Amino acid sequence: MRRFVAVAALAVAIAALVPMPAAAQGEPSTSSEQELVETYAPILVLKAQDAPCDPEGEPYSPQSVDIVLDNPDVVLRQLGNGDPILKVAPSAADLYGRSEGFFLDFPGSALEPGCIYEQDFDRYTGTVTGEREPVVYAHIATQADEPDKLAVQYWFYWYYNDWNNKHESDWEGIQLLFDVGTVDEALQTEPVSVGYAQHEGGERAAWESSKLEREGTRPYVYPSAGSHASYFSSALYMGRSASEGFGCDTTADPSVRTDPSVILLPTASTGPDDEFAWIDYNGRWGERQSGAFNGPTGPQGKERWTEPVDWHDDLRSDSVVVPAGDGAGESIINTFCGVVERGSGALVTLKTSPIRLVIALAILVLIGKWLVGRTVWNKVGALPMVRRRRAGEIIRAAAGSYRRRSGILITIGLVYIPVSILVAATASVLQVIPLVRRVTALAANASETSLIFALLAGSIANLLAYVAVNAMVAAYYDLLGDGDVDASGIDAVRRAWTHAGDLLVGFGRALAIVLVLLMSVVGIPFGVWFLVRYQFLPQVVVTEHLNGKDALARSAHLVKGRWWHTAIMVTLFNLLVAGSGLVVGLLLLVLFAGIPLWLFSGLITLVYALIVPLAAVAQTLLFGDAIAEQRGVDIGSADAAATVGV
Repeated sequence: MRRFVAVAALAVAIAALVPMPAAAQGEPSTSSEQELVETYAPILVLKAQDAPCDPEGEPYSPQSVDIVLDNPDVVLRQLGNGDPILKVAPSAADLYGRSEGFFLDFPGSALEPGCIYEQDFDRYTGTVTGEREPVVYAHIATQADEPDKLAVQYWFYWYYNDWNNKHESDWEGIQLLFDVGTVDEALQTEPVSVGYAQHEGGERAAWESSKLEREGTRPYVYPSAGSHASYFSSALYMGRSASEGFGCDTTADPSVRTDPSVILLPTASTGPDDEFAWIDYNGRWGERQSGAFNGPTGPQGKERWTEPVDWHDDLRSDSVVVPAGDGAGESIINTFCGVVERGSGALVTLKTSPIRLVIALAILVLIGKWLVGRTVWNKVGALPMVRRRRAGEIIRAAAGSYRRRSGILITIGLVYIPVSILVAATASVLQVIPLVRRVTALAANASETSLIFALLAGSIANLLAYVAVNAMVAAYYDLLGDGDVDASGIDAVRRAWTHAGDLLVGFGRALAIVLVLLMSVVGIPFGVWFLVRYQFLPQVVVTEHLNGKDALARSAHLVKGRWWHTAIMVTLFNLLVAGSGLVVGLLLLVLFAGIPLWLFSGLITLVYALIVPLAAVAQTLLFGDAIAEQRGVDIGSADAAATVGV
């Protein structure tokens, strides 16, 4: 027996002196927990940047908190008495056990970031030299009252949140939920569901759902540019609540695949000397600000850390995706996104420079008051159509006539709906034609080309519908001027329809000229000039019975000498239409968060159908004023008199 022990000891000693195979050297043993989190490690798809400091792309990647710990540029502050600095370059030990009364402060101003956060991030991570690779943290969580469920969480630490609610640091992530209670059991099965954190809420999907993209067992995550909310695919998303985020998130192409390494976290640290002592930090991970601009708390302060099942159950089943090429509805939604962004910017300005915001608002009020006072608002009638009227009189006469003849004019306006739908549908059909599809596929960015095509088609649809309604309204007032006091909306539609060919030719010719000039960049001023000159095309065609080409020339002749007057008035008419749709659209989005987008688009189109005839009446009266001026009639002259209230 002694001989056997001696031989065994000798063998162990020799083995210790012999080098191990390279594959085995330095390889840590892999625990079941590490194996589980590596199996389901997420793949991130980040929105690409065209250039440094490009605001449309994502400049950051999820990283280890080591980029801010022991960093001489970062300080730990305590709230109160001027927020004194407690420690420069705080370590994990310095954060351990700190309460909500403490916060980290990075270089720069969270509300006015400029490019400093991106530049510092690149410096800390060695983005150019590739010193630090992206990292995600993993945490295996359970809930006391749900012993038969297990959550595998992935936490993403982002250095800066450059969205509507700008703040230093950002903690986002995803969670996989298993219907088993232990790690070993989880390794023998698959998740039943996955949840993606988005702002104050999130979205979930079944593991086998078609909306969940996977590479084997590894789910794809699409972080929104700036906000870092996690989504299931590449798209534009709209949020109308705290859960969804108030504003718009984009994960649209072009994108860059990011394959981060995984660091497994314990549920709690063992003390200040633990490398993960920062887990037990309850303060803020960024600059102190009020409300949504405040730095966030860490993972341990989130519900999903301690109650993962309850958090998962509260997630939504979907997110609101903004479809491309949805005409009027899409334009309102895009405006909504912009309004929220500008509103956030106004809040930032109010906090950083309140005097500047007050001065800007005061200037806008003064300009509006000046414009209103520049004209005369006498009460005049809408008939005869051809007579001199000042700007204020045109607006007042159009409003009065619309109110008295609303039934007929709304009947005409309803034509806006099928015309808009027909043209939009035609554009959608064109996109499936092989030649058009090949052109799209050959473009540098097929998805963006398709989106531009859809937007262009939707805009053309709205323009053509607007021209059609203008032609019908002009035909109606022309019939009234000819003495047909019983003229109906149907009569106006028939009159305009007889000129449909000339209207299409004139519209197509004008569109081609203006688009070519606008797309040439250097020709933009000329494109705008021609656009205003062609504004009376529908009125000329239906009242003077000219063909498309001659009607454009006649319209240009009427605008000659009054280009600015026409441009300002037509702009006001279009702002009336767009503003009405915008106000109603914003109210719908804010008051009815669950409204389906198809219903939203339909209601907006209906609003346009009701308002466009009013703008068309005003433009027809502007046309009549141009003719009267060309005939040498003076404003207020006796032969230009009209019956008030007609």
